[in-house]
Amino acid sequence: MIAETTLGALASLGAAMAWAVTSLLARSLMPELGSVAINAIRSTIGGVLLVAWVLATAGVGAFTAISAGAWALLTLSIVIAIAIGDTVFFESTRALGLGRAMTISTTYPLGAAAIAAVFLGEPITLPVATGALVTLAGLVLIVAPWAERPPEERFWFGVGTAALASLAWAVSTVLVKPPLAEMDAVTAQAIRLPLAAAALAPWARSAPGALALASRGARVRIAVLGVLTSVSSVMFVAGVKHAGVAVASVLSSTAPMFAIPLAVIFLGERLTSRVLLGVAVTVAGIAILQL
Repeated sequence: MIAETTLGALASLGAAMAWAVTSLLARSLMPELGSVAINAIRSTIGGVLLVAWVLATAGVGAFTAISAGAWALLTLSIVIAIAIGDTVFFESTRALGLGRAMTISTTYPLGAAAIAAVFLGEPITLPVATGALVTLAGLVLIVAPWAERPPEERFWFGVGTAALASLAWAVSTVLVKPPLAEMDAVTAQAIRLPLAAAALAPWARSAPGALALASRGARVRIAVLGVLTSVSSVMFVAGVKHAGVAVASVLSSTAPMFAIPLAVIFLGERLTSRVLLGVAVTVAGIAILQL
């Protein structure tokens, strides 16, 4: 039988792989649908699938037994993570490139450590301080203004939106942990994804029309994206629940390792030695941060 921590670690790695693919799919859909519409549609599809699963396997009692405090934290966490974090992340991929945008945004364990230090009184240990310095060094290599890049890239806009996504995911990770004491990962995401779709609805009123006018290929991709969203989100939350925030955060942050080769193969993005070194150093810093 697989140990609980091993199960959590495998779930986190699975989330990293799935997130790399969802980022690729989302970027390919941006010209036809836009980031807000993509997020609203994928959250709706994923939410419907998860709610149906929970109702079929556990019944409505799985939702009614949850405390008001847990509902509040789950609501706030998903609004911050998807309605804010994912939306600005998808914008950053257009301006900065998928690999670099993902590497910057997935430094969220650094932000989570800082938030925990300020609001929860957790100490800044040597691994935290060292990990922060190494992570920042990797970011300098990846986003250095002297690095060669095509003039059409909105470089600093991409850096800013990717950093905002990182902050949003850090806050969301801190908020989602307490409610998991009352429920499993699937139930948590069956609540969070529909809430994300509802939060995005006022800004995505044109999404149904855009989807109707989209190509058949785009509709297939958005359907696959919705399924992967449900799967990846459950795997990440399962990692947090079973392996702990530290292990889940660092393993899910390996997504750039999967995203960069996908971006090179399918999007034709440039792969330079500076970017590869920067990714390696950044991920090493995240690993040190979580020791």
